[in-house]
Amino acid sequence: MSRSATLPNPLAGFRTAAQPPMTRQAYHHEIRAAMTVPFALALLEGGVIAVVAKNVFGVGNLGFATIVAAPMFANLTSLVWTRVARGKPKVAVTSWLMAASLVLVAAIALLPTTGPGPSLLVVLAVAARVVLAGVVNVRSTIWRMNFPRSLRATITTKFVLTATVILMAVPLAVGPLLDWRPWSFRVVFPLAAAIGFLGVRSFWRVRVRGERRLLRDERRPHEADAPRQASGKPHTVWSVLAQDRVYRFYLACQFAGGVANMMAITAFTLMVIEHLAAVAPRTQNTQGMLISAAVPLLIATLSMPWWSRRLDANHIARFRIGHAMTWVLNQSVMFLAAWFASLPLMYAAAAGWGFMRGGGVLAWQLGHNDFADRRLVPTYMAIHQTLTGVRGAFAPFLGTALFAGWPAVERVGLPAFGGIGAWLFAATAGLSFLSWLGFVFLQRRLAAAGGGRAEDA
Repeated sequence: MSRSATLPNPLAGFRTAAQPPMTRQAYHHEIRAAMTVPFALALLEGGVIAVVAKNVFGVGNLGFATIVAAPMFANLTSLVWTRVARGKPKVAVTSWLMAASLVLVAAIALLPTTGPGPSLLVVLAVAARVVLAGVVNVRSTIWRMNFPRSLRATITTKFVLTATVILMAVPLAVGPLLDWRPWSFRVVFPLAAAIGFLGVRSFWRVRVRGERRLLRDERRPHEADAPRQASGKPHTVWSVLAQDRVYRFYLACQFAGGVANMMAITAFTLMVIEHLAAVAPRTQNTQGMLISAAVPLLIATLSMPWWSRRLDANHIARFRIGHAMTWVLNQSVMFLAAWFASLPLMYAAAAGWGFMRGGGVLAWQLGHNDFADRRLVPTYMAIHQTLTGVRGAFAPFLGTALFAGWPAVERVGLPAFGGIGAWLFAATAGLSFLSWLGFVFLQRRLAAAGGGRAEDA
């Protein structure tokens, strides 16, 4: 028997035929979209677009922080996207939003690198992220309807893994290209968008199981079988927050950890770019994208199957206990990297960032399902997304300001501040530890009440 016949094929599990029969139609088209759309999305990753902004467009620290924070504060629009998608075919809405994001990516190639160019780059990057927040919001409903709870993380991990491999590979190609010819972004961005449109075409063919009933419930929320408030009225964002105390506490723990992560990651990216500009100017784009994008995405890719098995087997509260501890450990490594100005430790911190990202991507997109009735998934996701946007509206800017400081602003009497440097990461590690304690308490509370099992609400 040949050696190739005895070894398992690691890609066999990605074939459509390897999926449960009821999921194959959706899986077939979604995996194709995952193989193409991320070519464009990779250019919007903080470790790519932030490096382009700093090194090609010369964007200042405020614009830099805005670009890095865009994926986070763009989630403030999730309530708008929930309203836009209510009662409408989910695949059509998602496909149009994907297409709009690709047009915005391609438009970056037309910008001048001086004059209004840097400001317009920030505007386009933020606009693209706002549109993608809508994609995430609506797609969560598609995944809930098409993939059963016991396999949801395993199946969606295949999409995320496929996309992550591309998100990791693109910076490896773009970084050296920009070091060689900085103007090459004018070719790369529209080419990536063109590839992405192939994926949009495939995604449009996805069918949503039970969508007719779902749309009926969304269009007629006053029907008797729809979930209601204690008063008998249909649920709203505010009523969910008021009545679901367990979900509210979960969100509070996640908010604390999210603030810590956003502060740390933004400051870490800035630290890497500035350090490389000083010690390795000839390879600053390549190494900057390696540390800020490629290495984290590589480790995220390798760790996702392990994280997905844990999420399939555990309620999100128990899952977050182990996951939150990776936040504490990783930010501790960032502190050491900043304290010693050590490039090897920066690579190590990037690897730790990737490991926690591997679990975070899955938990962020699927965790709310452990609390939400299927008819309230968009509302629960909108709450979760909006709170991500709230912390994204201030945490990255706060992290940058505390790390790097700011000049004096005489008009308002604000004195200059030199920043706290490495101590920022010590502070975020402490905040992450408080978040971890909250998840421990939540899981014990659920277990005592006989809940906390890995199943849809």
